[in-house]
Amino acid sequence: MTTDKRTVRFAIIGAGNIGHLHAEAIARIPEARLAVVGSASDKGKLLAERHDARWIPDYYAAATDPGVDVVCICTPSGAHAEIAVAAAQAGKHLVLEKPLDVTLERVDRILDAVRSAGVKATCILPRRWMIGSRRAKEAVAAGRLGRITLADARINWYRTQEYYDAGGWRGTWQLDGGGALMNQSLHTIDLLQWLAGPVHQVFGFTGTLAHRMETEDTAAAVLTLDSGGFGLIQGATSCWPGEPAAVTLHGDRGTIALEEGRIVTWKLADAKPGEEEAMLHLESDQGSGAADPLAIGYELHRCQLADMVEAIRNDCAPTFDAAEGRAAIEIILGIYQSAKTGQPVRLPIAS
Repeated sequence: MTTDKRTVRFAIIGAGNIGHLHAEAIARIPEARLAVVGSASDKGKLLAERHDARWIPDYYAAATDPGVDVVCICTPSGAHAEIAVAAAQAGKHLVLEKPLDVTLERVDRILDAVRSAGVKATCILPRRWMIGSRRAKEAVAAGRLGRITLADARINWYRTQEYYDAGGWRGTWQLDGGGALMNQSLHTIDLLQWLAGPVHQVFGFTGTLAHRMETEDTAAAVLTLDSGGFGLIQGATSCWPGEPAAVTLHGDRGTIALEEGRIVTWKLADAKPGEEEAMLHLESDQGSGAADPLAIGYELHRCQLADMVEAIRNDCAPTFDAAEGRAAIEIILGIYQSAKTGQPVRLPIAS
């Protein structure tokens, strides 16, 4: 293993809400600095000025700039693949916002480019960095819940019509890849499959019930798990005023429930005295996007970006490879296919 203790230089491509979040996270990593902001808008120029970075209006020039080590891709979801492939081919490491892209073909183009170039890549999966999520993962892996019988994800959120009208890309198939499932629900669906999966089959329903938009604002699906258990997904932006996203795992020896990655229920048959109380107070609230997409903090992003910095400086793999972001996308695309055909869809989806 080689080590490289240089400051790791980042480019952010896209200067919307999530680009600003990445900039704040990078600013709090001593071994990193924001070197370039790639955005054609005045927001990009202002973001660069705020963080003493260079502003490059052309996405591709910014993503391949010689003064950059890592590229954070924060553009609309359906505009990830081309920039990611260009950056990887230029030898840049990648941090991809969710989803990796909006079709499996485009996702696999990114992953193939990463493998061919030999660069490191990660997909932002913030809930996996929560202490509660990790304790739940450990409990499942140790068999402490027994056999998983039921697992569900509930993302009963709310967005205004103005949210979808702004920017022109939200709630579109081409650039958002879907609606409430692909955009707002993906992190929670990822957490569900990470803890209880893999998912074997989905049978879903989608509708547009409270907004004027191209894609769904309300969805529900029944899952079968490879383990033999069952699951449920509810994903919506039609549920005023919005509730914290939740994952609940039931087994024949215990139940664990998380809200926004924090443990709110810890009932295990083999729990030691005081264990439940300790699990309920592991960490502070990291914010929720239930009603406001800006009501989340940067700490979980900072954790994942700092992990990428360490992977580069120590020449090792990041904790979560970008390929791990594919599973939740496939589940969502399976639900969309099922809702369209009225039939269950087995995973992996046949090409």
